[in-house]
Amino acid sequence: MSDGPHRSLPMRRHWKDFAGRSAKAAFSPDQVSEALPHALKKEILEAPIKEIRDIMGGDSLFPEMRIERLDALRQAHRGSAAATHVIDCAVEAAARGLTGEAGTHAAVKNAIEDTTRDALRGIEEHYQREASPRSSGYVRTRLDAARQQLDSDALTRDLLSSEKPPSRRSVTLPRHTGVDEGPSL
Repeated sequence: MSDGPHRSLPMRRHWKDFAGRSAKAAFSPDQVSEALPHALKKEILEAPIKEIRDIMGGDSLFPEMRIERLDALRQAHRGSAAATHVIDCAVEAAARGLTGEAGTHAAVKNAIEDTTRDALRGIEEHYQREASPRSSGYVRTRLDAARQQLDSDALTRDLLSSEKPPSRRSVTLPRHTGVDEGPSL
């Protein structure tokens, strides 16, 4: 017997953990909601945020030069979907005339929102294909609740709070192992 459709989900481990929590009634809606920022941090921290911040904050009279530097950064990080996505958002912000911290914030926030939308859509579609209609509706409801509780501005500020972003290894999903931390009765 399978542990659930989240095991065959063609996504990375942090998204599988989030999908597993959303499908299991043993996890409260708050526990599902706390897994979403964790998965997003793991995903976004793969991007070269410090370099993007340096480019967005660099002195340049011509926005085209900033975009060229971002394109060169994209070439240096080929193969990383997260890096490509955040750099694309930074190019879009630079094209709109945003620079410095405001430009970096807009790029990371847009990347978080796009990644959230894409990941939740992928999880929902997978559950519709692989699970019963009843369980896919249950998962969709819990995914929507987690999305509504997500504060992308706060998550962006957290990722950009220091000069050096946290490492992917330092981002861990809280484990609830105490007797009193189980499902409510």
